[in-house]
Amino acid sequence: MSVEIYVDIEKILKSRGLTLTQLADKTGIHKQALSRIKIERAITFRTLNKIASALGEEDPMSLISVEVRTK
Repeated sequence: MSVEIYVDIEKILKSRGLTLTQLADKTGIHKQALSRIKIERAITFRTLNKIASALGEEDPMSLISVEVRTK
């Protein structure tokens, strides 16, 4: 079994009705950096906090997704 913990940028965009450009504008994070996070599914806590703050999310952990794979 493996567990992947990640931030699903696509899910955040869809649930908030935002584009990647709009999220970049709100957060002050370069669009390219957000795109990299979207593809690689890796993020620092500092960036996670920036996104949560820009979205008015009090609990940054609510933006984290977990995927459990059984092999």
